Amino acid sequence: MLRPLAQTLRTELLEAVVELKPSSGDEERYHELADKNAEGTLTVEERKELEGIVAANTVLSLLRKEARETLSQR
Repeated sequence: MLRPLAQTLRTELLEAVVELKPSSGDEERYHELADKNAEGTLTVEERKELEGIVAANTVLSLLRKEARETLSQR
């Protein structure tokens, strides 16, 4: 699904995508929520927030993977 898009992007943009990472604040919040989840103390709102973070990280991982693969084919 992402491959056609990745193939149209300039090399500089693909390299920037490969380097994308969550901010340190986002990482810290993820770990806070993950710890609360492991303890079973998440609120409904926190569970939604954690699910959103996980979904965003999944999309980011897929984008980075496609960018790396496209760069390796150039």
